[in-house]
Amino acid sequence: MNVKFRSYQTEDFTKIRNMLVTSFEESNSLGNWLIDRWNFCRMVSHTMHETFDTWEKTVGVWEDETGMIVGVVNSEGEKRGEAFFQIRFPLSSAILEEMFVFAESTLTVQDKGCRVIRLQIPDGDSIRESIAQLRGYRKMDWDDTMSILSLQNLELGSVELPEGYRIQSGPDVSSEAKALAHAKAFGYFEEARDRTVPLAFERMKLAPDYRPDLDLSVVDTSGEVVSFCTLWFDSQNQHGALEPVGTIATARKKGLARAVITEGLHRIAGYGAKSAYVGSTMDFYKKLGFEAVFRSNVWEKTF
Repeated sequence: MNVKFRSYQTEDFTKIRNMLVTSFEESNSLGNWLIDRWNFCRMVSHTMHETFDTWEKTVGVWEDETGMIVGVVNSEGEKRGEAFFQIRFPLSSAILEEMFVFAESTLTVQDKGCRVIRLQIPDGDSIRESIAQLRGYRKMDWDDTMSILSLQNLELGSVELPEGYRIQSGPDVSSEAKALAHAKAFGYFEEARDRTVPLAFERMKLAPDYRPDLDLSVVDTSGEVVSFCTLWFDSQNQHGALEPVGTIATARKKGLARAVITEGLHRIAGYGAKSAYVGSTMDFYKKLGFEAVFRSNVWEKTF
C-alpha cells in the first residue's frame, strides 16, 4: 500500500469523521476518537482555547493511492502538548514513524524549561509502544479510558427530577446559559471570557453530528442551567457518546446528572443505539452501569 503524507484541508473534517466511524466498525481497538470528541473538540475546545483559526495547521493526514485517509495526527487544540493518532487500520512501522516525527515537530510545548510532547497509545499496542521507547518516550502513570454502557436488555427506568427542576433541550436553552453552567461546573468561572465560551457553545450547534434534541439541560425555577449532558449518536455503529456532562457545585447530590443522562439514554435508544460511551471511569458512571473498555496510556518525551 502506497501511503503518503499531506497537509490537512478544511474539507478533511468530514472525511476524518467518516473515517473514525468506519474504523470503529472495522475494529474498535485502534484507540481512535469517537465522533463526540471530534465534533466537540473542533467547535467548542478550539473556540474556548482560541485555536480555532490555527488548529488546522497542526494536523497531519496520511492517505493511500486512492485518496482514502488512513492516518491522522492531531491535538485536542488546548496547547498542552498532547498528540493523538487516528488510524483506519494497522499501519506499517515506517508510516507510524512518520506520524511520530510529525507530532514531535508540530505539537510539542514548553513545560518547566523543556519541550514536551505527550502521546496517547492504546493499551497493548506493542508496535507503537516499541517505537515510542526507541524514540525516548516513557510511559506515564495516567491514562485516558473510555467506558461503555450496554443499552440492550437494559431497563433505563423513569426520569426523576426534584420539584422545581425541568429538562430542556436545544433551542430552548441559550448558548450563554449553557456556557455559564459549563464554566461553573468545571471550575473556570472566574477566568471565563465574556464571549469566548458562549461562542463555543453557539458553534457546537454547527457541528455536523449535533442534534438539538440530544443537547439536554436541567434548569431550575429561575431558568438557570444547573446540570447538562450533550449526546452524540453514531447511527452506523448504533452507539451514543456523552460529551460534555456536568453539574454546577451548588446543585450536586440531587440526582440531576443521573436524570439528564437517563433522559439522553432514552432518546438515543429511541434512535436505535445499542450502547453508550463516556470518556471517564469515575465512580458516578460506574454506579450508572458503565464499565471501562478502551484504555490509552500516556507516553511522554522531553527534549
